[in-house]
Amino acid sequence: MNRIDINPRHCERSEAILRGIASSFLLAMTMAAIVLPSVALAAPNDALLSVYSSRADLRKAFDKSDGYQAAGGSAGFLIDLEDWARQYGWREYKSLSAYAPASTPPSQVGHAAPPKTTASSYVVVDKTTGIVLAASHADTVWPIASLTKLMTTQVVLDAGMKLASVHDVKTVDDVGGAKLYVTSGDTFTLDGLLYATLVGSANNAANAIARATGKSKSSFVDEMNARAAALNLGRTKYVDPTGIETGNVSTARELAVVAGNAFSRPDIKRYTTTAKASINVLSQGTVKTIKNTNWMLWKPQYDDVFVTGGKTGYLDESGWNLAVALRPSAKNEKRELLVVLFGASSRASSFEDADALSSWAWKNFK
Repeated sequence: MNRIDINPRHCERSEAILRGIASSFLLAMTMAAIVLPSVALAAPNDALLSVYSSRADLRKAFDKSDGYQAAGGSAGFLIDLEDWARQYGWREYKSLSAYAPASTPPSQVGHAAPPKTTASSYVVVDKTTGIVLAASHADTVWPIASLTKLMTTQVVLDAGMKLASVHDVKTVDDVGGAKLYVTSGDTFTLDGLLYATLVGSANNAANAIARATGKSKSSFVDEMNARAAALNLGRTKYVDPTGIETGNVSTARELAVVAGNAFSRPDIKRYTTTAKASINVLSQGTVKTIKNTNWMLWKPQYDDVFVTGGKTGYLDESGWNLAVALRPSAKNEKRELLVVLFGASSRASSFEDADALSSWAWKNFK
């Protein structure tokens, strides 16, 4: 059995300010809805296609064949035509009411500008409705580092293996970076390796669980990319399961879709809200204790936020990346935010940036 130590505090509170909805398409681009589907997106309905045909700006922004961003267009970080409809189109056209969020969108109560951050790009999403409250360079393609593991673990968990199944970690799994320090052939339960992957961000554990599915590395990565494609995430690409390669890229906007899906899953939520995990090395009869790389789960300065999911990532080429879901209190589900940021100047700064952005959002939106 794996002994899991959940943070007892569990963090109890856990260049765009958007000044309301205007009637222009350009403003809609800065306050876009994020879509958190778990399956492939449906084709635009007839009403949306009709609006698309009547609007030259939409035809310029989105490709007619698939609704995705047109090359050289003006879509900004909007993912596709349906993304525009979910954020903005339903407000202007009654015929697009099917795209309206199920819950009332947040209303703006303050007009303070978002805080300055060390991050090169970020996006702040109201998780309940999918409305983006703030974004900066959110369409910039960036190396995502270990945020890659959010897709890796979804593929593994959907492969049908039992969490109690036993798998080894081999020398070939070690690609550098964070890792489990083991002897080649040491064995763990799949559950233990998932904790190592998402709590400790161990690259050799991520490779081991990908290998445990029985797929070749190329086939496994193909499935990761197929899932991104099914979500219409055209700027998201995977080349390995760990994130060690700089070819694993996304945008803050698109990574928020991946993270939103991941943190909505109870299994991944369990791993990513664990402050410290103790996992058994079955072949050795020993135990390894791993502390979460997400400081917002256990550092005292974040006692006033409640974290519901998170993953960190770092490469020299990317700086410090972070995806985190958080609330101002445990019971305040309707105020949950999803923050994704890339390229913070230090590990500490990534959490300080996320904390500042979430505090700003809670103060300025109701």
